[in-house]
Amino acid sequence: MATLAKSKPETSTDQAQRFERRLREVKEALANLPGDEYYAELLSIVRRVGWTTLAEGIFFDASIDSILAHTRDLNQLRSFGKTARIGVLMDGQTHDADL
Repeated sequence: MATLAKSKPETSTDQAQRFERRLREVKEALANLPGDEYYAELLSIVRRVGWTTLAEGIFFDASIDSILAHTRDLNQLRSFGKTARIGVLMDGQTHDADL
């Protein structure tokens, strides 16, 4: 018995172009992140005794927590995206086989 393939809303040309433009922006933003030299310099500053006041230290610590949380979230989104792509590909194969 044949089953009907589920119809998926198609992506408009405008939407696809917007996605492409936004992905290029993401790629550029990631490419502009500082490299190892920046982190080495930052570590040398942080290791100095008395490099900051208590209040600045608290702010710095909160900033690092935020950066770390965002970085982990980005990695998790990347993982979810990979899983979703595999699901879409598998879904397409299932519907093709039903025809």
